[in-house]
Amino acid sequence: MKKATLKDIAKAAGVSVATVSYVLNNAPNQTIPDETRCRVLDAAKQLNYVPNLTARSLVMQKSGLIGILINRPESDGSWSRLRHAHFVDGLERLLTERGYHVILSGLDAANPKLDIISERKLDGVFVVDAKKESFHLISSRFSEGVPLIAVDSVIDDPLFYKLNYDYEDAFTKLGASVNLEQSYLIAEDFNNAELAASITRSSGIPADRTHVMKNEERLRQFLAINTNRTGIVLNEFTSAIAAQHVDPAKLAVICTAGCPDIVPHAASRIAFGSRKPEAAFELMLQLLDDPGSGPKQKYIQIKAVNG
Repeated sequence: MKKATLKDIAKAAGVSVATVSYVLNNAPNQTIPDETRCRVLDAAKQLNYVPNLTARSLVMQKSGLIGILINRPESDGSWSRLRHAHFVDGLERLLTERGYHVILSGLDAANPKLDIISERKLDGVFVVDAKKESFHLISSRFSEGVPLIAVDSVIDDPLFYKLNYDYEDAFTKLGASVNLEQSYLIAEDFNNAELAASITRSSGIPADRTHVMKNEERLRQFLAINTNRTGIVLNEFTSAIAAQHVDPAKLAVICTAGCPDIVPHAASRIAFGSRKPEAAFELMLQLLDDPGSGPKQKYIQIKAVNG
């Protein structure tokens, strides 16, 4: 099947080839009416147009490559391996639809090897769940002007945007139906210690009733001494494991993996919806268009949407 060209799109949309090029490349300093822009984008979609990233990079000095760098957790259970799957899948789909190619790389959080990644000319980078010290090592490998967004990380650096769930909001909403002071907490094993500390602080649950999920046997032992309490569980996959050892009706789950359907039916739940990939995508596009145009607030938090 013949690949669609800019000329094909121009003919279908009833505009010039130059207008098609302006729209598809988000050319600055060109005022295109919204109605015309929509016609061009609809025509490109109908014709299954695939942009030539090599040609685009020569014209715009851009590679069309976006990096998603996942810092691997120490634990190797399903609850940690699948933690970012929904986010990465959604973000990759949005970027691909926009014409970008995505490079996904797993990193050793304690000793990230970045030679292969830093040798590529990336237009933008997402760094997920990084240790504070590793984040600055990673950021130093990319040239000035490349947007770098920290996800699931608390980084005290005003140069970078941070995108996290609003856990304080989630605990507040849970508190309307659950006595948090009498509950226990099963937390995720984050690399970013600052985020982990922020979550436990927001919960108000004391350290002796907080368990960080590293392996199933330790979880079973922790649950055995807290059978009379209500459990607050972060991560849907962890909740499915916990439900094998305690009554699911005594669990309240904060869904962080984007998979609320796997939460045991009897458990209550708080979800953050599907806004995380969209929020990350929209912020990156804004920064790619103009690095100085991002929101003034560098910490962007996604609120819980339902219980």
